[in-house]
Amino acid sequence: MRQRNRLLLLSLVLLVGCRGVLEVRFEQEPPPSAPVLGRVAYIAGGDVWVVDLDAEQRTRLTRDGRNSRPRWSADGHWIAYQKGDQLWVAEVGSRREYLVSEQPVSKFAWSPVENRLAYLSTAGGLVIWETGRQNIQTLVASERGITLRHITWEPTGKWLAYETEQAGEWQLCRVSLDGTTFTMYTTDELTWVPRLAGWSVDAQWLLTWVGPASALAWEDGLPLCLIPALGGTPRCLEQKMLLHSDWLSWSPGGQLAFVAGEGRETWVNKGLALMDPASLAIHWLIDHTEQAPIQPAFSSDGERLAYSAGPPTPAEAAYARRDVALAQRRIWVIEVSSGQRRRLTNEDRFRDESPSWSSDGSYILFVRLGEEGASLWLTGSDGSNLRQVVSELTPKPDPMGKYGYVDWQVLWDWWQPQEIQRIAP
Repeated sequence: MRQRNRLLLLSLVLLVGCRGVLEVRFEQEPPPSAPVLGRVAYIAGGDVWVVDLDAEQRTRLTRDGRNSRPRWSADGHWIAYQKGDQLWVAEVGSRREYLVSEQPVSKFAWSPVENRLAYLSTAGGLVIWETGRQNIQTLVASERGITLRHITWEPTGKWLAYETEQAGEWQLCRVSLDGTTFTMYTTDELTWVPRLAGWSVDAQWLLTWVGPASALAWEDGLPLCLIPALGGTPRCLEQKMLLHSDWLSWSPGGQLAFVAGEGRETWVNKGLALMDPASLAIHWLIDHTEQAPIQPAFSSDGERLAYSAGPPTPAEAAYARRDVALAQRRIWVIEVSSGQRRRLTNEDRFRDESPSWSSDGSYILFVRLGEEGASLWLTGSDGSNLRQVVSELTPKPDPMGKYGYVDWQVLWDWWQPQEIQRIAP
């Protein structure tokens, strides 16, 4: 071997002597880039703050202590929020605030693809506000005797779905950005009243809960139904579920994960299932006798689901064991194909809820609720590298919430760059 190396070195020397200088370069492979985690908008002391999860820098956007429900625009440059019942936006770069609507606003949502903000107000109807022009466009005018409720953007951003009620008739409609309206569902039967839930990931189906026009019925759960995007008769599941939009999660391939189970108590009689929208076939991942799951979230590859879960609680012991059942909620991940489950968190001091995936599937952001208050934490998808990223979410929510359900959308929202931006050099 040594003789062979000497001969090779001698050959190189002779080659250099005959041909000139031999330049040899050794190029190292660039180190893998760190994940781009994006930014979190959150409420602390009633004000809107932003934390950059990569640079670990914080920015305060408001100073009046009256704000809630921060929501990111598609490009991550703007945040909409409510100040009392008024709608405001802030430009993150300049930290400037803009009043969008002085009139009370009941619902608002950004387009998933553009900087268009839709909102519902009693005085104005269904309105669009654009960041570029900073003007408003009325899509559906408010009329006496007609109530507009709930809005949801179609995934391409070309349509908005909304509910109407007038003189005992309920409708689900969709409207385009040029104001063209199409009725998808109409009923005057008090047992078939719709409550808008959202769109399928491929925009082929509108999701709605359907049931009696009764607040008591809504609290105990309704069947989830699918209506074709072009309109038609609802196709409904047999299972009932509570009317929480964050108990629904679509995979990129079009499977719907949802928490099913009748009864207003969120820690009793709840299971996790998958549904195929074409056939309405159900596959149970977690039975209600195994755990009490809430808030499922698909990873970007559709292979895993993160969720929060506490122990199963029998109905006859619902309130005797309530506090223990809620306090034992932890973050779990389940492999969709195998059903294998892994618990990621296990701190007795905290109750863990509302998991969200990073775009590359490496991290999970979630809420911790303890005696001292609520905070945001980041963990690796295998449970490693756990760290706190927001120490305070205030005002502190009531741990009981609505029968054990806390609407965390009031306090935070996570923006991440799109995949094409994330991997760009």
